[in-house]
Amino acid sequence: MKEKILLEEFKENPRITNENKYHVKKLNVNEDNSFEVTNELINELNIPKQNQNTMKFIFYELTGNIYDHSKFSEGCISGRLMNAQYDFRVADNGISIKNSFKNAGYEIENDSDALIKAVNGLSTKNDLGYIERGTGLNNTVNIVVNGFDGEFLLISGDVILYINSEKVISQKNPKKLSTGTIVHLRVDLTTKIDMYNYLNQIEYRL
Repeated sequence: MKEKILLEEFKENPRITNENKYHVKKLNVNEDNSFEVTNELINELNIPKQNQNTMKFIFYELTGNIYDHSKFSEGCISGRLMNAQYDFRVADNGISIKNSFKNAGYEIENDSDALIKAVNGLSTKNDLGYIERGTGLNNTVNIVVNGFDGEFLLISGDVILYINSEKVISQKNPKKLSTGTIVHLRVDLTTKIDMYNYLNQIEYRL
């Protein structure tokens, strides 16, 4: 049975501070600068070359969701290397996943329902780009938990959704987010993976 280490750590200390050694890069609300800040973060953290393109794919998908859906005024990507594992966060102060879906006319029961639907490919974009971007979050989860055998957290509203290769857990967030969304990933990048092996749609169930 895999330990839910990242889930428990986040509930204990959800904030990024100077003390926990994160490199933080701010997103420009007026112009998409995700390409520049992603490259800066990858270089500063010395991410292994064998997995740089995979991490770029993940960052572009996650920041693309922020620019496309969140209506944010502040956002960032951040990362650190601790005990041979990388922690990455992509965060914004936008309208939350549930509200984004509701604004698009979807029937959403609650934050938990919104988060599980988001990781399973539901999106508020209604053109061809939406189809690719909608599956992008699902692909990100697949790469993290099945490719890197890592941990994935999605936090929005009053819910934390946790996924690893063995389980999917939805819990109430003891420190509810009044706005925005956080994605937190923990991965070991020492082994090269082929991300194209993990781009098939997988349904995650609670």
